[in-house]
Amino acid sequence: MAEHASKENIFARISRFARESWAELLKCSWPSKEELIKSTGMVLLFVLIVAVWIAGFDFIFGLMSRHLLNW
Repeated sequence: MAEHASKENIFARISRFARESWAELLKCSWPSKEELIKSTGMVLLFVLIVAVWIAGFDFIFGLMSRHLLNW
């Protein structure tokens, strides 16, 4: 049978998780302010383009459904 490992209490596990998470965050390379602004602008532009695209399809399908229902 498998041996039972001694289980840490909940507070020890939370503490270990927090320490390990902090250690991993220190290994990350964070973007510069300029890179962050440029990336944010690109995301906002893409969201705007997709929103206009979806709104266009919604408008077209709305016109088509109104035309078919009034027929």
